[in-house]
Amino acid sequence: MPGLDVKTHNRIGIVWLDLDDCARAETCFRSILAKDDTYAYAWCNLGIALQRKGDLEEALTCFQRALELKPDFAEAMHNCGLLLRDLGRPAEALEMLERALSLKPGFALAQANIGVVLQDFGKLDDAIAALDRALELEPESGDIHLTKAHLLLSARRFREGWEEQEYRRLAPEFPSDRFSLPEWKGEDLAGKNLLVCAEQGIGDEIMLASCFPDLFARGGRCVIECDPRLETLYRRSFPQAEFAGKRFKNPDIWLEAFRPIDLQIPLGSLPRFFRNEICEFPRHSGYLTADPQRIGRWKERLAALGPGLKIGLSWRGGTSRTNAYLRSIPLEILLPILQMPDTHFVNIQYTDCRAELDLLHSRHGTRIHSWRWLENDFEETAALVASLDLVISVCTAVVHLAGALGVPVWVLVPSSPGWRYGREGSRMPWYPAARLFRQEKPLHWEPVIAEIGKELARLTNVSSLMNFAEIG
Repeated sequence: MPGLDVKTHNRIGIVWLDLDDCARAETCFRSILAKDDTYAYAWCNLGIALQRKGDLEEALTCFQRALELKPDFAEAMHNCGLLLRDLGRPAEALEMLERALSLKPGFALAQANIGVVLQDFGKLDDAIAALDRALELEPESGDIHLTKAHLLLSARRFREGWEEQEYRRLAPEFPSDRFSLPEWKGEDLAGKNLLVCAEQGIGDEIMLASCFPDLFARGGRCVIECDPRLETLYRRSFPQAEFAGKRFKNPDIWLEAFRPIDLQIPLGSLPRFFRNEICEFPRHSGYLTADPQRIGRWKERLAALGPGLKIGLSWRGGTSRTNAYLRSIPLEILLPILQMPDTHFVNIQYTDCRAELDLLHSRHGTRIHSWRWLENDFEETAALVASLDLVISVCTAVVHLAGALGVPVWVLVPSSPGWRYGREGSRMPWYPAARLFRQEKPLHWEPVIAEIGKELARLTNVSSLMNFAEIG
């Protein structure tokens, strides 16, 4: 972009970051540094772009270079601290975040992330205190409130966590004021019409759908907005409700077809009424129902692969904004389990991964069976998952789909997991069929793969799958 000054060019790069286009952002910041390699802000922003791409060591070099050029650069210290945490260096991360806060005492985000690192050390009370100090600095920050909520939920302090999560409504992206309807407060719904408004990603939508039967027990009529990919699956699974799988920006004309509506509630607020204690999580065997005819066809396809376990595999999760580099695993690291006898692995990624699969086969002769038409078709994916013996997945929506279908799912959990997976233990309260295999050190998946390999060996050695539910 000839003719633009450095600051303008830097702002353009930030826009690309906001649009989640790390490649264009990286190109933009590198072009600045090609002309002026003393511009600390470009080094810092290049570090952010590289970190989101998963180039962690190079990102660290960029943050360090920014701090060499500008030693009092609190934002670069903050970003460097977060990266050090991802690299499994929490003591250095904490020191860097505290230095950033000392340079800029009103830096609420640095104070909040001190709390996140303190949680990594197992100091939950200190972590919560740090978040409270951050909220004293920015009491209206929906993001900081949400961080505190997630710390509480990770520790299974559900009642406190759900209440804190209500502050998510302060975040600018929260879909507030869509409908001029009073909010449901948990009262009996007999004779009333309730709208449940969608607001979560597809994985969380599936997880929170476990609250629907509790909601239906309150009486009344329920209209539930959902991701369009889930609409037919939900209608089959919950015939007591009406579902709207299409969303529009205001005005939401589609609602006219479902009137009258008396009350509304955002989907993410349902657990406040139904999941405040661990005993309130049902020991279900699945609450979603895949299409029986599709299941029949998938069972035939899977049987044609030959004898042995049929295992669904998902190895990539998240986006550049949600730490995909911490949640995703190169396929070659999975070779010790992919090459085990008496197993057939099936691709259940819902993104195009043909190049990865072809490379794996050409280099190692290992084939993961794949059907391209599954991409973004949740009805077919649900039927396939329901036909499998087991699912092995990183933290992604596939975990929720398998758990909600009651299919045994083994989850590869990173050392700093999302709140849904808790901080410890091998089970998820949301899904009795899920088993968690936890990473001890960031980016080190080999010990986790070895543990899963031992468990798979046990499965393939049993003469019957009658024990499978307890193993899963």
